[in-house]
Amino acid sequence: MHSFTTERLFIRPLIKEDETFFCQQLTNEKVMRYTGGTLDIDEASKIFQRSLRANERAKNGGKKSVLTWAILCLNTETIIGTQTLSFLVLPHNAEIIQQAEVKRIKQAEIGIMLSPNANGKLFPEEAMGALMEYAFDQLEYGRISAFFDNRNLATKRFVNKLGFTATTKLDETSKNQITNNTSYHYFDHQYWQKKLITKVFPRLIKENAVTAD
Repeated sequence: MHSFTTERLFIRPLIKEDETFFCQQLTNEKVMRYTGGTLDIDEASKIFQRSLRANERAKNGGKKSVLTWAILCLNTETIIGTQTLSFLVLPHNAEIIQQAEVKRIKQAEIGIMLSPNANGKLFPEEAMGALMEYAFDQLEYGRISAFFDNRNLATKRFVNKLGFTATTKLDETSKNQITNNTSYHYFDHQYWQKKLITKVFPRLIKENAVTAD
């Protein structure tokens, strides 16, 4: 797990100082309207602590569950969002993961959550694209999967812009496990041609910005 930069962004593992921003996101109705609704502050704080522990476990060589990065704007040096790679088996992705395992495809599910004031600046494409590149080149994953609510037109737009393949070829089990509003897209490593990451940092490069090999 590393930090890395793009032209406009510094993307680093989540740290304890991010808790206020993290909880503000999960309790913001506008941010959470397509992800199951807002949480109260106590539940948001618990999720933040679990995210920190999951990062630390992965850093120490333990099992990966969810890896979480903070997204910072290089120009303002402020946090504008978070993004994740998830390896959990959940109701919405169980059949997809099983199919990938049968085909021996190493895959992860990607997610991103930006602050409303960061919208309209093409940050999602830059941040999510860089994390995809990191997953392909550094973690050697073969496929990135994305599940999102069809009503989230902004996500649909930038996922398509990044070149994800949309599919409706889900078996009956998957159809029963995900809602009618859920869309599944994927991107395979061999089709990735972008170079968005300008530098990868394997060690401490800022105060509290700790990364792990």
